[in-house]
Amino acid sequence: MYGPFISKTSVQELEPTRLGPAASAEPKRGLPELEEFLRLRAARGGQLSILSTLPFERVAFWRDNVESLKRRDVRPSSLAYRIGLVQPGLILDLLRRAPKADVVLLNGGERIDLIYLAIAGMLPWIRTPHVIVDAHWQAKDGILGRLQRLLLRMGRRLLSEVQPHSPEEIEILDERFGVPPDRVRPLPWSTSLSGYEDIRPRSTRDRVVVSGGHSYRDYPTLFDGLRRAGLRLRVGLPDSPITASTRRLAQDLANVELVSDWTIRQYWQAVADATVFAMPIPGGLTRCTADQTILNAMSFGTVVVATSAISSRLYIRHGENGFLVPPDDPQAWAQTLRHVFELPPEAYARISRNAAMTIEQDHREDLRLARTLVRAARNARL
Repeated sequence: MYGPFISKTSVQELEPTRLGPAASAEPKRGLPELEEFLRLRAARGGQLSILSTLPFERVAFWRDNVESLKRRDVRPSSLAYRIGLVQPGLILDLLRRAPKADVVLLNGGERIDLIYLAIAGMLPWIRTPHVIVDAHWQAKDGILGRLQRLLLRMGRRLLSEVQPHSPEEIEILDERFGVPPDRVRPLPWSTSLSGYEDIRPRSTRDRVVVSGGHSYRDYPTLFDGLRRAGLRLRVGLPDSPITASTRRLAQDLANVELVSDWTIRQYWQAVADATVFAMPIPGGLTRCTADQTILNAMSFGTVVVATSAISSRLYIRHGENGFLVPPDDPQAWAQTLRHVFELPPEAYARISRNAAMTIEQDHREDLRLARTLVRAARNARL
């Protein structure tokens, strides 16, 4: 069910959930997932070589246990960018080091990693199990779709595990990408607020909706919903061609403000202070999107309203820790946003607490990194 009933009681001042600092990405001793990783590593005599292209080297525990290959700062040509060959040196680094590793962790969000996997799959001297982390792929038709399936098929010999975020993606990966279901083991995503742990919501939340981001956003539907609801919206968008087109959509809407000069800290402070964080997602996606952004907002206790999609359904329980609206439905957006703004303070506080608790219990960054290491140890060759 999507359509909430509208409360007759308006919220004049919404008291935010009193949250502690955002959790550090450093896994702590005593964390069950971390203890399991240490036990698995000890069972191998303390010898476990993990090679990774994931961008987590800023976390000390990750650096202590994983060899991270850094992506070199190069300026690719437009053709190289379109086909994904933006870091050709990374392929050579992986081909040289993968044979000596016990397991290789690849970044599912980078096409160059999949091109490497396809090449490595043809080289018989590379036998190391490979794990694709954060697999979020939008299925394509035509030649691009065939290329997607070809790369994965070429690398299948080495593919030990593919980790999307949601169980809903298991069938999609099988049907659209040819990944056998027995190799797909979802791992939900987490917050990522390292460096911004001190951000807190204000004592009284701003009566405003905040949104932001470029990738897979349905701003036309959100803007139409805000127009009907008569609520104020601030959207954080850095300058880009996409921002220019979005600005044209909002040019006649006095209640919609596009902000292009927020720093990252200012953006997350605005999210923390808002009554609602809105995440409009286009319908028909075959992948998760905006997981991290949704979860960051929930960690502040900000009530999230999101389009019902693979990613949002994974984290939001409608009416309990946030709200879901059907795709392409501006009237549902208007109704749901008004509902949240009209909640009695105690009802808002309950949903706010539930949102923050959802993150604390299961979606902190330190938990995700520890779980990733456990998966790596389990997939490592003997």
